[in-house]
Amino acid sequence: MAEIVVNCLIEKIAEALSSVAIRRVGSLLTAERQVHSKIGEIKGELQVMQEYLRYADSYRGSNRQVVRAWLNGVRDLAFQIEDIVDEYTYLMSRQNRSKFLKGHLFRVFNYSHDRALHRIAARLEKVESRLSRLSETNNRYGLRIPEGASNSLNNEREMGWHLAVSAHFLKEDDIVGVEEQREQLIRWLTDEEPRRTTVSVWGMGGAGKTTLVASVYRAQRIIGRFDCRLWVYVSQSCTTDDLLRRIMSEFYRENTEAAPHDISSMDHRILVETIRAHLQQKRVVITTRKQEVAIKADDCRVVELKPLKEEEAWTLFCKKAFQREKIRICPQELGYWARRLVEKCEGLPLAIVTLGNVLAQSAKTELAWKNVHDNLLWETSNNPELHRVSVILSLSINDLPNYLRSCFLYCSIFPEDYLIERKRLIRLWVAEGFVKEERGESSMEEVAEDYLNQLVGRCMLQVVERNEFGRASRCQVHDLMRDLIVARSREENFCEIYDNNSRGNAQHRVRRLSILGGRGDHQLSMNMEQLCSFHVFSSSSVLSPLLLPKFKLLRVLDLNCAPIDIIPDEVVQLFNLRYLSVRETKVRELPKAIGRLRNLETLDAWLTCVENLPSGTTKLENLRHLMVKKIQCKTSRYTNSVTGVHATDRIDNLKNLQTLKAVVADEDMIKHLGNLTLLRRLEIVEVRHMHCAKLSKSIVKMQHLRHLVIARKYRQETLQLEALSPPPPFLQKLSLYGKLDQKVLPNWLISLANLTHLTLQSSGIGEDSLLLLSSLPKLVYLILFEAYDDQPLHFKAGWFPQLKVLRLQDMAHLSSIDIEQEALINLQELFLIRCRELKMVPLGIENLTRLQKLELDDMPQELVEKLRDGGESKEDRLRIQHIPVIMNWVKMGDSWTEERLS
Repeated sequence: MAEIVVNCLIEKIAEALSSVAIRRVGSLLTAERQVHSKIGEIKGELQVMQEYLRYADSYRGSNRQVVRAWLNGVRDLAFQIEDIVDEYTYLMSRQNRSKFLKGHLFRVFNYSHDRALHRIAARLEKVESRLSRLSETNNRYGLRIPEGASNSLNNEREMGWHLAVSAHFLKEDDIVGVEEQREQLIRWLTDEEPRRTTVSVWGMGGAGKTTLVASVYRAQRIIGRFDCRLWVYVSQSCTTDDLLRRIMSEFYRENTEAAPHDISSMDHRILVETIRAHLQQKRVVITTRKQEVAIKADDCRVVELKPLKEEEAWTLFCKKAFQREKIRICPQELGYWARRLVEKCEGLPLAIVTLGNVLAQSAKTELAWKNVHDNLLWETSNNPELHRVSVILSLSINDLPNYLRSCFLYCSIFPEDYLIERKRLIRLWVAEGFVKEERGESSMEEVAEDYLNQLVGRCMLQVVERNEFGRASRCQVHDLMRDLIVARSREENFCEIYDNNSRGNAQHRVRRLSILGGRGDHQLSMNMEQLCSFHVFSSSSVLSPLLLPKFKLLRVLDLNCAPIDIIPDEVVQLFNLRYLSVRETKVRELPKAIGRLRNLETLDAWLTCVENLPSGTTKLENLRHLMVKKIQCKTSRYTNSVTGVHATDRIDNLKNLQTLKAVVADEDMIKHLGNLTLLRRLEIVEVRHMHCAKLSKSIVKMQHLRHLVIARKYRQETLQLEALSPPPPFLQKLSLYGKLDQKVLPNWLISLANLTHLTLQSSGIGEDSLLLLSSLPKLVYLILFEAYDDQPLHFKAGWFPQLKVLRLQDMAHLSSIDIEQEALINLQELFLIRCRELKMVPLGIENLTRLQKLELDDMPQELVEKLRDGGESKEDRLRIQHIPVIMNWVKMGDSWTEERLS
């Protein structure tokens, strides 16, 4: 980790020096030049260290602890340098703005500026002295990484090799939960295709990939089918030529032939040609933790192994924990702790088997098993069996490139089993400086999403929820993997997790602090002057104004869902702040001097009580995401009554904005809105009829826009949006809340070739408009909310071929739905909400063969009864029998009660 910290710091210093040189008008003053020069010299010293750090970070030799102590010193010093660079960058940007000051104010400012520069220069001298002492320490104690340090993970890789070999000696009845995948592999390997075929087995470390393939390798149907079978272990450090030589050696060993003496010296071309000849019309199976490797299989022949289901995990555990018993059943008195121990494994076969083996040696008493549960620490366990699990999983972490390792370790801030929202994680990574902008059209957020997808592809993050077109929307870290990154984050001062179980031992050097559970700020009495990230997942108040001055270099202040109703004014002193979130809190207003936070990139006050943006908001020249919306009440399980906020004049000063939602429309703001050409998401509310023409012309200029929401102010207002032509070419999500002009769709709407989500409320459209909508080629999500005025709703053959989700809400006149064959052929979810005249089961619902869920909310009782327990009549039962889930929601006071109808 020290290598990553120093690498990032070198990049940051280079960027800072370049930025100061560009932004500074005229030559640097003497004091400025001295600081500038010192920072450059320190950068050079750090670059000399880089090569050594690359090996030292992964060193596992006999003097590892001494090397580790030295690395801690390097890392701590790098954090100090980073803080100085941040202060220097801020100071110089402030100096650049001082040119507008005159007279006495200018002289006072310059005096303050010079004093601050001298303080920075003094701190840099101390840094240089510490750097020299670290170099001397390195020389004095001979902290030299021995030859072969690049292979310092040999012990871990050797353990991986032993794990691969041991899979061959498992009994068949010890393999649980993969019977279907085993049969699929055997079918693929024994088909009659006359060509070489590659099959992949993909999953996280410990998921049972090697065990599954070893079982297939030993299967009689495979032994009888192939005249030669090879098993080759590939370590993470293995080169291509090493692998080819191993394969060739195995060929000769399997065929009991003498291998050529020159295998070790054969050139690459001969190796490839020889092995290609051997593999003609053969089958190759690859096990991998990386999706990018797995997808190279032929014809999508990929088996993905996921964690075992609850009962499968229990079965495997009992086989191992009671392997010495005649009947492998858990006694009742051990059941409680056994179940809790299995839960800790989260379906990971390696962990379940290892834990079962440990308990097989343990006393079969409730107290003994409780002790194992209470003291189960995979990373630091003295038990070799348990420690093996952490070593195997650590291989995946160690294999991450630097830019991904920081991003993954950052996930340790979240509580156990926490659902991590994609957009939030991406914006946090950007704010922390983990994401580097690439050349071309991609934004940093798009680069960060690629990072996230790479972590998913490497099985480091698990996708818990995907949106309608397969994009990850919520992710999770496997509990065992989280235990590892929490331990590693603490060891490397990357992040401190402060929860109900911690001893309050956060150090002043900690860079990131995450408060979980019920811990409050009364325990945070230490001076954490190096803190750069503060997160709250706590039910106690944690934002004392007395704390904020201690966090002067804070980059991230994440108070999502925290129990607060005010943001202390002291927050505006955090000049380095990039990310401020008070989402879903009771905060009523933002600090009046918020404009002082010149580095702020994300301001998230979504679903709070904030009504107005302070006038200083327009000074936030680096702001990328501005999300503010006031929630009033919940109108259904799916909708809230919300209002936007009043924006300040000249919001178009925020040239870097990508997200702006939800702002109240006014004449001046709309006129300048078109200057925000980088916008990707825009939500504008309380739009009047007189605003529509200018609003349309402004939106046309937003060529990067992906998501657009327009809501009218009064119910009788008409949205005249014909002038919004041509529309933004990449628009994917569109919501129009208000009556459409002449109750017909704007002509440009049908040209939205990339539109995937559409919401219409109070539009007043009829069947002709529905026909036009049905031709949108990528539409997968459609909400009609008081939007359709006709009594029957008729979906004709060929309509909405890609639609997956349809929600019909508050259709006052809707009395029947008719679905023809070949209509809505991909529909998976149908929601019917407060359609009070709809009392019959939709005619032709049996044609929706892919429908997975039918959900009702506040619908007529006649319809509910027809759907309950498969329908009142045989005809009804036949029409809905293919739908796996039919739900009815009934409002009880301020909450909803769920009733399963089938």
